[in-house]
Amino acid sequence: MGRKWVLLEYDTPEKLRRCLEDWERRVLFYPAVKQMQVGKLIDIEIAAGDSNVLFPMRAMVIARRERPQGTRSPRGVYLEIIKEDTDRFGRLCDFADGKWRPGTRRQAPRLRAEMRASYFLPPNFYRCETADVSSQGVFLRTDEVIPQVGEGIFIRLYPRRLWFPISLSARVCWIDKVDTRRGMGLFCFDTPRSLKRLGVLVEKLTNKVKL
Repeated sequence: MGRKWVLLEYDTPEKLRRCLEDWERRVLFYPAVKQMQVGKLIDIEIAAGDSNVLFPMRAMVIARRERPQGTRSPRGVYLEIIKEDTDRFGRLCDFADGKWRPGTRRQAPRLRAEMRASYFLPPNFYRCETADVSSQGVFLRTDEVIPQVGEGIFIRLYPRRLWFPISLSARVCWIDKVDTRRGMGLFCFDTPRSLKRLGVLVEKLTNKVKL
């Protein structure tokens, strides 16, 4: 179920802003080092400067720009963000324009981590995988049936073979319907022991990243 993402890094938000070619059509330019095929849909993550914020979106490569002779204009590609990611593109534009910066409202920062998981909707368990986890929640990617926002589900996380599964009750907070990111963001609530195991897992993953 793993997805392949293309990371697009801009040196500064200002350089990102200059590459936002058409805000209405959701088109941006990227000075691509590797070739990208025109007409191909790709999953991208955009980063700018020293910010640790990533903007995951889906885009189509609509054109290439070759370097005109005698100019310093870089070669690259033009990408058109899909309509389903209009809100995310708007947030990206606000970030590049200095109108938005990540706040501090999230009490438990998310940590990117892919691991096997499952969730129960009567009468079946469905397979899935995590995209990120925190001490209070998790995002599950799945191609299976997804409950409605606000519904409660039972989930199991399988960090690795030497760990016992972590079982948790959770509530669906939001849903991403884009097929290559399809899944649900969950707020976990359960016994203190279960939440403590989730916190220990996040701590181990954090320490692993620092190494």
